[in-house]
Amino acid sequence: MPIQFQCPHCGHSMQLPDAAAGKQGKCPKCQGVVTVPAGVAAAPASPEDEEFWSEVGEEKKDQPVEEEEESHGGPKQTDAQLLKMSLGKADEEKKIKRIGLPWENPSAGGMMERYWDTAIAVMNHPATAFGEMRLTGGIKKALIYLILGAVFGSFFGALYVTIGRTIAVVGILGVASDVADEEDEESAEVASTVITAAAVIGLVIVFFAVFIGGAIATLIHTFLQTLLLHGTLSVAGIKDKDFERTFRITAFSCGSIQLCYIVPGLGVGFMLLLWFIAMFNGIKAVYGATDNQTTTAVLLLFVPLLLPIVVGGGFLFFTLVY
Repeated sequence: MPIQFQCPHCGHSMQLPDAAAGKQGKCPKCQGVVTVPAGVAAAPASPEDEEFWSEVGEEKKDQPVEEEEESHGGPKQTDAQLLKMSLGKADEEKKIKRIGLPWENPSAGGMMERYWDTAIAVMNHPATAFGEMRLTGGIKKALIYLILGAVFGSFFGALYVTIGRTIAVVGILGVASDVADEEDEESAEVASTVITAAAVIGLVIVFFAVFIGGAIATLIHTFLQTLLLHGTLSVAGIKDKDFERTFRITAFSCGSIQLCYIVPGLGVGFMLLLWFIAMFNGIKAVYGATDNQTTTAVLLLFVPLLLPIVVGGGFLFFTLVY
């Protein structure tokens, strides 16, 4: 029967085998010299008690496994083993609670509040966001989210393009005014009015062309992206897929990154980076794909579809602005 006793100096509890009775050692806590008393019933041993035996040159001898199994009906498990087993069972029983993105829950707030919360979640915590995204329910809510994002992004894109064109037009009008000053006053006034009116009309046309055209292009691009991604998933070895899930990934990804248009000039760069991150995590969370499969699918999608759009869009932007 193991011996349990307390250090008379500091009260530290220790447990040692019967063979230690009458021997001396040092308390592992206070290092005081202790004499082991006669054996009494004990609680489970503390790992620190090994230090007691190291001071007297003895080795702690455990009860044989066979004898322990016979007396307790099986091998004794340590607290660490029991904790590990408990955590393992918890992991096995853990299920992804697809409670839906904020956009999918009307109780989460108003339309703009839910859009903002969803976009921030997709861009900042894509793994968690797509882990909570519902996999069923149709594409209607995802499509509306995409439309709202496209309108939002296109508005800011058109606004910044128009501001750039306005700056250029103001410079042109200044030159025209200087030239007109050299002519007669009446002709100069008429010319200035005509040029100003034409410039304003041109700016309005540019704004709505970029605004409407950008929104429509975003919608078309997202549908094409979904179709192409459906194919690249197969090439990457992801077989268990369906159009609805794939569309929800692309719609919530593309609809969210439209917020990047708030940052003028840097929006396209931010969008490209966040698009990669969102799509990567979305595919992993929805289809359970490996890193290699996901990377392959996203890169195969980027090269033929997004690279020309990025280059062409950047060229168009700088052409209109400068």
